[in-house]
Amino acid sequence: MSPPATKQRQNGFVLVLVLGLVLLLSALLFGFSKTTLIRLDTAESFLEFEQALNCAQAGLAIAMAAIRDVNDLTQDPRFAKLRNGDETFPIGEGACTLTITGESGRLNVNQLRDKEGRLDRTRIEQFLRLIDLVNQRDTGSKRIGYGIVPAIIDWVDHDDEITRLSFVSRDNQGAENRHYARLKPARRCKNRPVDTVEELLCVKGITPEAFEALRDLLTTAGDGRININTAPKLVIQCLSEQMDPALAQMIVQRRRTKPFQSVNELKDVPGMTDNIYLAIKNTVAANPTERHYRVITRGTVGNRTCEVQATLRRNTQGGNVDIVLYRES
Repeated sequence: MSPPATKQRQNGFVLVLVLGLVLLLSALLFGFSKTTLIRLDTAESFLEFEQALNCAQAGLAIAMAAIRDVNDLTQDPRFAKLRNGDETFPIGEGACTLTITGESGRLNVNQLRDKEGRLDRTRIEQFLRLIDLVNQRDTGSKRIGYGIVPAIIDWVDHDDEITRLSFVSRDNQGAENRHYARLKPARRCKNRPVDTVEELLCVKGITPEAFEALRDLLTTAGDGRININTAPKLVIQCLSEQMDPALAQMIVQRRRTKPFQSVNELKDVPGMTDNIYLAIKNTVAANPTERHYRVITRGTVGNRTCEVQATLRRNTQGGNVDIVLYRES
């Protein structure tokens, strides 16, 4: 073989080797560049999330300040936009909105047994009447069964015994671990108080439609007594089987012009009888020593939104506000 041919073949081999190295380096650089961009994008997203969370937490601080400075924020017209989420607060590079709703005017699902663990028939029957009233509304949704009441009781209580309501003729049986273990995916019965009303979606019989119909009428906070100055009309109606829509509306109209200062003032409402008053006086309050509020704040920065949900408790005597429950999403 002639020397020029050999040299030509060597040069070709070197050229191929160089091209291979160039391709390999290009691939490595491309991979490094892509990894760097992904990390930068991840870091930017994390930064936006932290900023959005800070905005949401700032909204919670605004809510706490407003609740602290007003005896009953749900009754003060100056805070209507704040309550309804119609006001946006600019915070740094982002903004936050918040909604505040009073909890003490709703039926407490954690208070269906008394302190000794016995079934509280008065509150249970109020819940059953509330279900009847919700079912009477022509919404086209499937009727809510009574069975959700003993099911909630079993979800909250500490034992593993199935609750049966002897004074209810149908749908009167709850559910414990045996029922929830058969579900897919399986879960355990909580056997502790409910933290948020959204948790009720885990309870036997509570469908998304039933939950939407009941969510604004139920609470998980407070001592169980219903604030007559903030309770929705349906909750007022469920207080007694003798409470008709007209009387419930009279109570609502009276508190709009002059909030009740004591439960005793209910006697002055036209249509209120002694029997109705005696039936409800121990389950309602007019000026509770503690007020509970549900606060939802949303912080937004760029395309990132973070939500904070909290339950706040205000002591009406000291004015201090405590966070009972806090969740981020």
